[in-house]
Order: sequence, then C-alpha cells, then structure tokens
Amino acid sequence: SLALRQSINDMRAQFDDLQRQLSTGLKTDSYAKLGTDRNSVLSLTHQLGQISAYTNTISKTQMRIEVMSTTLTRVNDIVSETKTSLATSGFELVNGTQTSAQVQAAMTFDEMVNLLNLQVEDRYLFGGKDTQTRPVALPDEILNGSGNKAGLKQFIDERAQADLGADGRGRLTLGSAGTTVTLAEDADPSVFGFKIAAVQSTLSNASVTGPAGSPQGADVDFTGLPAAGETISFALNLPDGTATTVTLKATTNNPAEAGEFTIGGDATATSANFQAALDTAIQREANVTLRAASAVEAADNFFDYAAGGLPQRVDGPPFGTATGLRDATADDTVIWYSGDLGPNAGKDFVAQIDESRQLAYGARADQASIRDTLKMSALLAAAEYSDADDLEQRDSYRALTSRAGQVLNF
Repeated sequence: SLALRQSINDMRAQFDDLQRQLSTGLKTDSYAKLGTDRNSVLSLTHQLGQISAYTNTISKTQMRIEVMSTTLTRVNDIVSETKTSLATSGFELVNGTQTSAQVQAAMTFDEMVNLLNLQVEDRYLFGGKDTQTRPVALPDEILNGSGNKAGLKQFIDERAQADLGADGRGRLTLGSAGTTVTLAEDADPSVFGFKIAAVQSTLSNASVTGPAGSPQGADVDFTGLPAAGETISFALNLPDGTATTVTLKATTNNPAEAGEFTIGGDATATSANFQAALDTAIQREANVTLRAASAVEAADNFFDYAAGGLPQRVDGPPFGTATGLRDATADDTVIWYSGDLGPNAGKDFVAQIDESRQLAYGARADQASIRDTLKMSALLAAAEYSDADDLEQRDSYRALTSRAGQVLNF
C-alpha cells in the first residue's frame, strides 16, 4: 500500500542518515536539521573557534617569549663574563692595540648585535612595535662608521680632542703674576674638559682664592715658604659625572718626585716650582682620568637618546676649542638603533590569551640595561692603545675599565 511504501522509504532514509552519521561523525549536514539544538551547536562552534585562536596566540607568544628569554639570559652571561675578564686581565696588548679583555668584548659585542637582530617568523623581536625593521646597526658600522657617517670611534676621538684641548691640559689654563699662580677653565660656558670644583690647602704662607669667576678659576699666592709635607688639592669634575683630585705636596727634595713641588729659596722660586709641578700633574691627569671619562661620555653621546632625540656630537671642527654639542643627523652619523622609541618598553605587545585575560610582553634593544651592556662592550672594543709599557696609557686603561665595570649591571 502507499502507506507501507512510505513507511519503508522513511525507514530507508533513517537508515541512510544513521549510516552517514556513523561514517562522518556528524548528526546532520545542516544546522537547520538540528532543531532546538541549533543555537547550542552554533554557540559551541564559536567557542571552539575562539579557543583555537587563543591556543594559536598562546603558542606564538610562548615561542617569542622563550626566544627573548634565552637572548636576555645570554646578555646577562655576557655581563658576568666581561666583568670577570676586566678584573683578571692585565695591560698586555695581545694584538698590538688591545688587551685580551678588549678582544673578548669585541667578540661579545658582535654576538650581542646578532642576538638583538634575531627574527622569529619574520618579526624582529627587539625593535618594539616596529617588527619589520632591523633594530640594531651592524657591528662594524657602529664602531667604524659607514661612508661619511661617523661611528663610535670617531665620536671618541672628537670628544677626546674637545675634552683634552689642543695643549693636553684638559681645557684648563695655567699662568702666573709675581708669586701668584692661577689655574682657570678656558671657556664659559663649556661642556668640555676639567671643571674646578674646589681647592683645599694646608700650605702655610700661601693664600688660596676661589674657585670663582667666569671662566672659573683659583689663585694660589705664595707670601712666603710653606713647610715640607704640607699639601694643596684641586678637586676636578669630569665630563662623565665622576670626579678626580690633583694633590701636590711641598718638599725640600730637588728634584721633586711626581706629585710634589720643591720649596725654593724664596716665594718667587717656590711659586715657579709649584706652577711647573701643577702643570705636569694636570697634563698627566688629563691624559689618564680625563681621557677615560671622555671616552665614556662619548659612548653616552652616541648611544643614549630617547624618542625625538638624536646622538650628540662635538660642535666642530675645530674640536680642540669647541664649547658645546650639536644634534647628529642621519646623514653624518650611524644611528645605532632604528626600532620603536615609544613609551612602555617591555609592554609593546598585548596577547589576548582568553576571553578576559591579556598578556603584555616585549623587549627593546634601547632599554637601559640592554643598551648599557651593548654600549660598554662597544666602548671596550673601540678603545685602542699603543704602548703596554706606558704608565699613563696603563692607568687610563684601568680608569676606563673601572668605569665600564660599574656600568655593566644587567
């Protein structure tokens, strides 16, 4: 009958549908056939899609963070290795111009640049929000420049000329009138060279005036003869924010030793001896401590700038008489960092890891601790010496490495 045939057809259709369900694992091939379950299935499908997206985001984020973490762990190791090398190596020039600690610093500098230029899935990791631009210039460009663009070595050289001055006295002038010896800065205002901070004296029969005036200076007037063993000290501020002291002691010895001046037969002879000894001491301090401080400040001028800022160059030539700094340009200076300079470094990226939670992450090559490690490695790699037996070069190297060791903290 018609009813029986219809019943058989329905049963066959149900059987075919059951077979389809068994073979495909799907209850139906359209949402319409789900009836009242349709909305639940649509909701679950949406949730599964979101979960898949979150899982993918978590996986990619985890991979990037792991690479960043591995890189930063290596940077921390570099800091420890460099500090140990500086503490244990002497002033033997293993390649004619540099110590073993400097050679190692050059290698780790090269390694750091490569680490900071790492890419994961065509994204640079240490350039902040700018993931498509290589964040750090190449090692040779940073140290030696590129074409007409100055690198760190040129910054150090120009800054040394400006800080030491043409006569090597650290931008100080030394003169006399009668029995009065005057030590003064050569220009005001000027950011270069020694700055006279204070003068302390135990010299009898000698009066000290200053430091005062513009340019600032101090007078030492001998009214008679000081006693042997009495001293006078000049406190001098340095370009990198540190300070040093030049001290002279009166002595009856002739010739006097380094750091001493001979008490003459009268005030005139004594003041002349004092001036000559002070001149020698100032030139030595300029070639030792000031030269090291100048190199550190040059590295700061090259590496340290914020958003909207630029490296700072000596406003010259002539450099030996310069009094100020100027903005570098992209045409005359290698810009070491080309990544993002915006605020909130370390939180440049936000990953949505579920419906209500986000994870902010990131790291940039210009962050202070990373930048300072790169900067000190570059500075050590850039500095060069010519004579391992020269005591002033040895002491200047020690002054430089001491400063580098203090900055290296990751």
